[in-house]
Amino acid sequence: MVPIALPSGTTWHLRAEGKKLSYRAQLPGARVYDLVGRGLRTAQSRGVGAVDRLMFALPASWLVNSPAVSKVLRRWALPPHDETCLALLEVLEGGPDAWAEDAGTAESVRLALASLGDEPYVVEAVSKVMALLVPDAVPLMPAPARAFVLGEADKDHPDAFMRIVEWFARTVIEQRAALEAIARDHTEVQLTAGGVLDRLLWFDSEGHRHFPAVE
Repeated sequence: MVPIALPSGTTWHLRAEGKKLSYRAQLPGARVYDLVGRGLRTAQSRGVGAVDRLMFALPASWLVNSPAVSKVLRRWALPPHDETCLALLEVLEGGPDAWAEDAGTAESVRLALASLGDEPYVVEAVSKVMALLVPDAVPLMPAPARAFVLGEADKDHPDAFMRIVEWFARTVIEQRAALEAIARDHTEVQLTAGGVLDRLLWFDSEGHRHFPAVE
């Protein structure tokens, strides 16, 4: 049982991790999303650039019920919004130490998200793209996950995206050994340490409603 401190001030205990990951892997869209994530990591290791990886990640985000409609994804794929997405990706790839050194990181991320559109679902939709590209820094952020991490009162705060990213990336670093051990035992698909934490966050915040109770 792995204890995880949440920004809301509560502690989240990871339990029955293997069972929960196996349940999630039964969902067709979620399973293919994980396979796309593995493919994108392989592509990056072979030198495929950020522009191409972003174009693959945009439509793949629909596999986990992204609320972004096609015209929004089209907008993000074209100038100047594609440049915003790539700049955001570069920031997220920097990691917690780089973010801590730049006091303006949170504000720049907030402005980037605002510039991508005024749709109320922007945080969730962007997270479902970026979680494929930087899985150890960004989890999926539908409203239940944001409330689980930050508390109901703060789930729609303008800085919710970056607050969750900072907590998530730090937690992945601190709990990497435990999370990677869970990943090795999960045989359905290859996950990173962050991928494990993300999928357990989804399960415990809302996904459990789709499956039999886990002891």
